[in-house]
Amino acid sequence: MKITNGTASTLQDALVAIENADLSAKQKQELSSAVRVVSKALRLEPAEIPANVAFIREKLSGLSHITLGVSQGRFANIRYFVGKAVGLVSKTHPSRNNTPLSPDWLALLADTPDKLKKKVSAGLRFLSGRLVTPTSVKEEDLLAYQAAIISDRMRANPEAAGDHFLWAWNRAVESVPGWPKLTLNRPDRRGAYCLPLATFPAKFVCDLDAYLRRLANTDLDEDGPLRPSSASTVKARAHQMRVAASILVHQGVDPTTITSFASLVELANFKLILRFLMDRSGGVTSPQVSYMASALTKVAEYHARVDESALRSLKAVAARVSVPSGGMTEKNRGRLRPFDDPEMVGKFLALPDAIRASVVRDKQAPVSKALLAQIAAAIALVQAVPMRRKNLASIDMERHLIPQRDRLYLVIPEAETKNRQAINLLLPRFTQEILAWYVRGYRPLLVRAPTTALFPGEGAGPKAAHTIGIQIAETVKTFLGIDFNTHMFRHVAGKIYLDKNPGAYEVVRQVLRHKSINTTTSFYTGAETRAANELYTSLVDDLRATYQANPYRGAAL
Repeated sequence: MKITNGTASTLQDALVAIENADLSAKQKQELSSAVRVVSKALRLEPAEIPANVAFIREKLSGLSHITLGVSQGRFANIRYFVGKAVGLVSKTHPSRNNTPLSPDWLALLADTPDKLKKKVSAGLRFLSGRLVTPTSVKEEDLLAYQAAIISDRMRANPEAAGDHFLWAWNRAVESVPGWPKLTLNRPDRRGAYCLPLATFPAKFVCDLDAYLRRLANTDLDEDGPLRPSSASTVKARAHQMRVAASILVHQGVDPTTITSFASLVELANFKLILRFLMDRSGGVTSPQVSYMASALTKVAEYHARVDESALRSLKAVAARVSVPSGGMTEKNRGRLRPFDDPEMVGKFLALPDAIRASVVRDKQAPVSKALLAQIAAAIALVQAVPMRRKNLASIDMERHLIPQRDRLYLVIPEAETKNRQAINLLLPRFTQEILAWYVRGYRPLLVRAPTTALFPGEGAGPKAAHTIGIQIAETVKTFLGIDFNTHMFRHVAGKIYLDKNPGAYEVVRQVLRHKSINTTTSFYTGAETRAANELYTSLVDDLRATYQANPYRGAAL
């Protein structure tokens, strides 16, 4: 960062630099206006805001063009102009690097696949500007580029851009002839410790396959579970068992000795696995620890079939680290707090209409408009029927949307829901209108191949549940400024109803299609506490007012 009069530069210094810069009057006005808009949005004076790209970028990440009351294009311009203003008094990395590629890098890029070319080209321009060639490039040169875009570039999510660059560089090393043979270690942002299956003996892999086949029980064997596990559950268990085996290796166990699941549930190894996970959570148990202990205990009982004495020992340890299941997490309770505000509830319920207005009003590419219209339709659907995101993403227009005269029903068979509870509900009028608007005007722009999926994906199938979940979360963040995920629609639905009808759990159970009322009460007991308290205090106030109107009623003579 540049220094002004011995102190760190601020946006006030940037305003002064703008006035003294060799710029046109229009350019000065654009930069100054952007600085003042950002200052107002952050509720700080320009002199209180460091002229530091990373600081300003982080603050702006919590805002959106909707919350600022400007168009998406104007918001992008504000970010760009603020970056230019900061560059007058501090070190910055340009969002659009126009440095010409050197001939050597240009020749390599010509043979690079398009999907890699887009991710490495900006980095190669950076290297070209520093006169770094393919024959002279070193690891520190590549890391310098990554550091520059993280600390000195205004564009959003620079960490992801830096990681994408490292990923694409490594792929180019493998696939592009003549590319510098310099492979970089990408930092594991998740702190993952799961080792490849090739780490373990073939016997362990065979035992894992047998365990997964038993869970799926597609052959309906008598020895298998009464209710076969879903494909997603089987996938999760496969990962969990690989994690357990990997932990043993990290704890010093020779991987060649891990030949079957019996190794995982030996009491000493069982404790090693749980202790490793507890150490990662501060030395105490956690849902992950409890979940692993429960899963391994079931493996011991039904797959490895350990003797009664060994099973009792495992269950005793599992009981000591168990965490009561059910109920809402603290993180989700925090995400629900904004909905204590009736204004936020109103904005949330009107969100599909707000998105629709934005689609109609804003000047975007047709496909961008269509994607936003798609999310408006998805939100309208899940507001009316708070289903899980897998069911939302996989809605088929012919199988699941059933018209009857002027009504439209959402019908999802029990075999397709997580808890085997069928969905057969009438969609409200506002949802039907949003769906019709999306299907007629925008869905055709998103269809890549013939499909009846309501939310088409890249091919002939529906959009991935994970993808639609991310897009919904980003849209809610943009329009409402709150952290959200698709499952929160279920929690919000329960809260909205219970706030108006404290204790009415049966209605919530039916709406959310819980199999048991215990599930509903475990999640939502207390969700309506504020509303119940208001009802109680209102009653108390009424009784006090009645008493105060005749304070001597019943007094002894």
